[in-house]
Order: sequence, then C-alpha cells, then structure tokens
Amino acid sequence: MKKILVTGGAGYIGSHTVKELVNDNFDVVVIDNLEVGNREAVDKKAELEVADLADKEKIKTIFQKYQPDAVIDFAAHLAVGESMENPKKYFQNNVFNFVYLLDIMRETGCKYLIKSSTAAVYGNPTKGGDIPWKENFTEKYSPKTSALLSGKWDNKSTKGEDFLQNFITLFNTGFQKRQELKLTSKEISSLRIPLSIYGVSKLLDEILMKKYNKLFGLKSIALRYFNVCGADSSGTIGEAKPKPTTLMILAIYQVLGKIPQLQIFGRDYPTPDGTGIRDYIHPSDLAIGHIEALKYLVKANCFDVFNLGTGKGSSILEVITAVEKASGKKVETKDCSRRNGDATISVADPAKANTTLNFKAKYNLLDMAKTAWKWHSENPQGYSREY
Repeated sequence: MKKILVTGGAGYIGSHTVKELVNDNFDVVVIDNLEVGNREAVDKKAELEVADLADKEKIKTIFQKYQPDAVIDFAAHLAVGESMENPKKYFQNNVFNFVYLLDIMRETGCKYLIKSSTAAVYGNPTKGGDIPWKENFTEKYSPKTSALLSGKWDNKSTKGEDFLQNFITLFNTGFQKRQELKLTSKEISSLRIPLSIYGVSKLLDEILMKKYNKLFGLKSIALRYFNVCGADSSGTIGEAKPKPTTLMILAIYQVLGKIPQLQIFGRDYPTPDGTGIRDYIHPSDLAIGHIEALKYLVKANCFDVFNLGTGKGSSILEVITAVEKASGKKVETKDCSRRNGDATISVADPAKANTTLNFKAKYNLLDMAKTAWKWHSENPQGYSREY
C-alpha cells in the first residue's frame, strides 16, 4: 500500500490528511476542482490534478496514469443549509459523482476506499441512551417517516417524507439501468433518520459502499466525524472557506472584525450553561484517523463504519471561552432564538475507533482554538487566492 489518491485533497480536512500521508511516506495524488479547495494548501510533495469528479473520462485517465492502491474521498458539498435549498446539487455531487468514483475504482482495479462521512447521518436522538452516538444507531433505528426538516424542491417548500421521496425518485431515475443499486425498504428506512439532505446524501453513500463491497469486492470504511475545528500546528494550512459556518471560525472572525457579532442560537437548552453541546475534533487528529483506518482496511478487507470524535462534549459558551483564551480578546455575541433542527447535544462514542483502529484524539478544545487563531490571525485573507 504505497500510492494514495485523495479527492478533495486541496480542501480543509483533505489538505491536513495529505500532509500526514506525505509525512508517513505515502506517495500522494490529489484530485480537486479548486472550487473551494486551494492549490497552496496541497503539500508540495504531492501531485495535484485539477479535475472535477463529474468528468468521468478525465478522472479515469488520472487513475490509469497513477494506478493508486487506495482512495481517500473528501469530494463533497457539505453545507447543511444549502443542501435544503438546492438538494439536486447535493445529489449530483455527493451521490451521482460518488458512483462515478466507485465505478472508476472498480474498472481500474483499485479496491480500497476511505470515505469522509458525517455525524449528520444520526439526526435527532430518540431516547436519552442514544447519546453518545454509536455507529449501530443507523442500523437499529427504522423510522416509518422521514425526519427531514423544511426545505425546497424545485423552489416549492417541502419537508419530511415528501422531501425524501423526491430525493429517492431522483436516485431511482438516475440509476434506473442499475438494478443492483436499487434501494431496499430497510435502506430507505435508514435514510429517514437524517434531518438534512446533506445527511441523507452521506448515509446513501455509505449504503452504496456496502453494496459495492458485496457486489464487486470494493472494500471501504466510512468515517463519521463530528465538528471539525483547528489548524495544522505549523500554521501553514487551515480553514479558508469563502463562507465559513463553523462556530469556532465565526468566533475568530468576530475577534478579527470580519463580522459585527457572533450569533448564539438559543440560551435555553437543558444543559449546564443553556447552550447546545457538540463534540469537536481537530483536523490533524482526523487525518491520522484516516490513515489508521486505511491500514486497518487493508488487513481486515471489509466494509465498516467508525465515529471519529473526542467523546467529550463542549458547549457553545465553552468554545467562545476557548477562542477568547487563545486570542486574548473578547468575543462580542448576540443572543438569538433557537434554530429549527439544532439538537441539544451531539457527542460521539469513539470506543469502536479507539479499540479497533487504535485511534484516540490528542488535541483538546483549547488546542483547537490556539491553532485556529494562529492560522487565521496570521492569514486573515486565507490563502493568496481571491474569492
């Protein structure tokens, strides 16, 4: 296992993973369309091919040129709000293009895949014992109607089961000649769990991975991770999205004067300080988790799913305090009402990854804030590219 192809390797988590792969003496090829990713974020020891996964012929040529042993896939849209307003965009990129990738891997004999998934597949807990989230929740829970929140389909407001059935119809139409990919009633039931089209698209990808393992022997692991924040400790790479949505980055943006106030959505949750609680993880920890998962996959030759998180929940106010400690400045905030669909608490149970992958996150919340502050304060405009 020597040559690794990383899709989306010029993005935030992808670039951190490429750096760790290079440091671990892998030969790395990056495919990125640079729509959101940055050329400067890609380690100079890696090869960069600028291409879009929708261009199946070009992607196949790249696979034939480099003949990778394995793929780590980060190429996906990931804004929850946008997925509810433009679901067809998320189907095209997160599902249709992903099937292109799976087919090219099969055609070129590349049989190992590590897939970037998300905690968004879990939706809302059904009972107190669901938290911290365990990987088998999506297998055990079989709802009869979809939990999808309100969104738009062809500019018409829709939600719940109607929203999901539109998405499934799009899938069935797009792959009507691929009967082997037809969704079972149990698979459709699991797709009712997520609250967003983004979460549905990622859970559908996991279902497809499982099918390709059974049908074609393509071995894969999906890594569900929680809230990612922080930057490489060297300060050379970090998050540089045109429109960041993560709490820690927005808090830093407020300190840097990029936004007037940081909005806190809800101070009345049943938590110790009244704000929502999430599991935060550093991108460098995630990068190591991907490498450990790849090493395990080659040995186990299987399909599997793992949470990557710290297992420790931090409240919104605790994240703000960490940014204030890291920056030495006060974050100006504005209290707002709760957002529809925001869970009270979402924390990973990382026990399976701890035991099976020998993975344990090293960075704590203050470490994340310090490294994020170093990156953003030293690179206030991000990379040199203008958006």
